[in-house]
Formats: sequence, C-alpha cells, structure tokens
Amino acid sequence: MTAFFHFLLALVVILALAWLVSYDRQNIRIRYILQLIIIEIALAFFFLHAESGLWLVKNISGFFASLLGFAAEGTNFVFGGMSEKGLAFIFLGVLCPIVFISALIGILQHWRILPIFIRVIGTLLSKVNGMGKLE
Repeated sequence: MTAFFHFLLALVVILALAWLVSYDRQNIRIRYILQLIIIEIALAFFFLHAESGLWLVKNISGFFASLLGFAAEGTNFVFGGMSEKGLAFIFLGVLCPIVFISALIGILQHWRILPIFIRVIGTLLSKVNGMGKLE
C-alpha cells in the first residue's frame, strides 16, 4: 500500500512540475494525459505480472546485456588489461559503452531503421489516444 501512495505522490509532483513550467496552461488537455497514464499503468501491469510480458522484458534486457557485453569486449580489446587493473574505470566502464550504443543508434538512424520504429510507435499511440503522430 505504501508503494501505491508513493506512486500517486510521484505522479502528482511530476504533473505539478509540468504544469508549473508550461507556457500555455489553458490548452493542457487532461483527457490525453489521463489516457496515456492509464495506458502506462496497463503496460506496467502487463510487463510485470503476465508471463508473456515477463518473457518479453527478459529477452529485451538480455539483448541489451549482450550489447553491453560486446561493448565491454571491444573496450578490453582496444585498451588491453586496463579495466582489469582498475585504471580509468569511468572512461572504460561508462563512457566507452555509451559511445558504442550511440554509434549503434547512429547506424540505425542512417539505415532508416530507427525512424521506421519511431513512426510505428507514433502511429500506434495516435490511434489509441486520438492525438497527432508523436515522435
């Protein structure tokens, strides 16, 4: 029950902060916000409680874990045993995987795979909530 109240408090704080920094408060459409919050709660319940949702999350996280493993292997290949000796941890353990994932995103953008993925998700969201296509 405490987690539920924590969720509600966090949601109220985020909505209040968004309202405070909004330039056009009169044109905020509450219906769209509520629809997307309900969709988010339903998806969270599906991904955390349904067997197929857990399977999907496990496979997607495994995919990204393997990508980070590839980044670590490439970093170890290029920089030798520096990571095993504890030298330059921030650079080797954090920045190199970020550069690798950024390069991968750039490749997906160049091959026009990422825009298609974004367009599909935007189209699905526009069909569900009636708003224009989102990016």
